[in-house]
Amino acid sequence: MKKSLFNKFIKKVIPSLAESKAKLNKEEQEEQEKFIPDSNDPADVTFAKVFTNNGGKFFYCDDQEDFYVKIKQLLQESEWKLPYCGNDKLKEILEPTQLKFETDYQKADSSISTCEFLIAFNGSVMVSGEQTKNLKIEDLPEALVIVAYTSQIVKNISEGLRGIQSKYGKSRPSLVTTIRTKESITTMSDSDRAKDLYIFLIEDYKEHR
Repeated sequence: MKKSLFNKFIKKVIPSLAESKAKLNKEEQEEQEKFIPDSNDPADVTFAKVFTNNGGKFFYCDDQEDFYVKIKQLLQESEWKLPYCGNDKLKEILEPTQLKFETDYQKADSSISTCEFLIAFNGSVMVSGEQTKNLKIEDLPEALVIVAYTSQIVKNISEGLRGIQSKYGKSRPSLVTTIRTKESITTMSDSDRAKDLYIFLIEDYKEHR
C-alpha cells in the first residue's frame, strides 16, 4: 500500500490525541464502515483495522521525529509519570525524548517495549523473552506501549514464528507469546495476556530495530 494512502487511512481511522470522543452521526458511521477488514487488504492495513476495532490505540509515525512528538504527547495526556522500559537499546532510541524511567516494573504506571512482530489477522503483538526479559505478561503494568516498524507486520502467527526462527536460529528465545487488547479477549485463559495496548508504528526504520 502506498504510504500516502496509508497516511490517509490512519488519519480517518485514528483520531488525534486531542480530539474528544463524540457520538458518531449517520454519515460518520458510514465512513467508518469502510474500515472494516477486507480479505484484499495488505497486512499493514488489516492490522490497523483489526487492532483499532478491538480497542487498541494506534499511532502511525512518518519518521523518528514524528514518533518522539507523539509518544511525549501520549505520556503527558495520560499523566504517566513512571514508565518502565527493560530494553537498553530502546532506551537509547528514546533518549531525545528525555523520558525518565522507573527501574522497578512493579512501581511503574506504564511500560514501553519493542516486539518481535505485529500479527495482522487478529491484531495481536508477538513478543519473546528478548522483550519481556522473561517477566510474566500479567506482571507488567496494564498500560503497555509498543514501538514497532512497518517491516514487522506479518499476516499471521505462523509467519511470525517462522520469522523468529529465521532471526534467532538455535538461539531462539525461551518465551514466545502474543499480547492482545482487553476487548479482543473471549476466554479466561487469554486474559493474563491482555493489556491496554498503545502501538506506535514507525515507517520502516530497520537501523533502529
